[in-house]
Amino acid sequence: MARRPIRHVPKDSSRRRVWVYAAVAAFIIFDLALIGFALSTTKADADVTPGTVPTSSEASTPSAEPVASTSPAAPTASTVVAVTPSRMISAVDGTTAWRAVSGECPTASVSPEVSSDSGATWTSTDASGPTDVSAVQSIAAQSGSVVEFVGLDQANCAPLFVKTFVGGDNFRSYPEQLDGQWYVDPADRAVVHSPAGDSAAPCASVLALAPRSGTEAAVLCSSNELYVTADAAATWSAAAVLAGAVNVAASDAGYVAAVAGAADCAGVQVVTLTPELAPTVTGCLPVAGDLPGNVTLSATGDTLWLWANDTLARSTTAGAAWL
Repeated sequence: MARRPIRHVPKDSSRRRVWVYAAVAAFIIFDLALIGFALSTTKADADVTPGTVPTSSEASTPSAEPVASTSPAAPTASTVVAVTPSRMISAVDGTTAWRAVSGECPTASVSPEVSSDSGATWTSTDASGPTDVSAVQSIAAQSGSVVEFVGLDQANCAPLFVKTFVGGDNFRSYPEQLDGQWYVDPADRAVVHSPAGDSAAPCASVLALAPRSGTEAAVLCSSNELYVTADAAATWSAAAVLAGAVNVAASDAGYVAAVAGAADCAGVQVVTLTPELAPTVTGCLPVAGDLPGNVTLSATGDTLWLWANDTLARSTTAGAAWL
C-alpha cells in the first residue's frame, strides 16, 4: 500500500493571516476617519456666509510693479491752425466745375476757371475786366455756362455780386441780387449775411461759409469750431470742434470738411458731417506742402472734388478712393 504524502504547513502561516487581517482593518479604520474629516470640513464651509469681502488688512498687498493700461489711447489731435481759404471750387457734376483764387482787395483780380473734362484741363476767364470786381469770396456754379460769385468792388472793397451766363465770355455785376446771397464780408468776419440779411456770427472770425439752402448753412471759425444754422443765421448750434479743419462745404447729406495734420493721414483727411455736425472720417488724399488756406472742396451728388496745393482729385466714395 502506497504511503500518503505528508503535507508540510509553515509554522507561521496562522500568524501571517493575523497580520493581514489587522492591516486590512487598520486601512478601513483610517479610510473611515478620512471620510468623517471631509464631511466635517464641508459642513464648516457651508456655514460660512457667502459673499464675504476681505477687509483691507486681509487683502493681498498690491504689487509695486507698474501695470500697463489696457484703455485705448486718446486720438492725437491736429495742431494745425485754420486760416481763411484762398481757394474755392464749385462742382456742377462729376465732370464740370468752376474754381477761383482769392486775394487782397483791390489788387487781386478775379479769373474764374472752368473745366468740363473732370479737371483734366481748365479754361481761364476774366471777370475783373468787365465788372471791376476783386478778391472773390464765394463761388456757385450752376452749369458749364452759368456761374455766380460774390467778390469785392475795386472802388471801395464792398461786396459785389457778379454772374456770367455765357461760360465766362462776359461777366456782369448785379447789385440788386446781392441781398439774396450768403457771404461773409472780410471787413467784419463776426457777421454773416444770409438771404434774410446780416446776422451775428457764432464766433469772432468766420473763415469759411457753406450754405446748403436759403436757411441752412455751416461756418468754420478760428480754433477749428464748426457751427450750423437752420434759420438763415438767426440762431446757431453749439460749437463742434473738429481738430485740424481747414475748410467745409455743403453736401446732399449734410456737410463735408477737409482736415489737415491728422495723425493717420499725410495730406487732407475727408470728414463727412451730418446736418447736426456728427463727424465720420471717410478718406484721405495724400498731399504735400502747406495746407491751411490752400484747400477747398465741393460735393455734388455722389462726387467730391478736392483741390489742395497742386493736387486736384475726385472721389465717388467720400474720399475712400480717388478717381
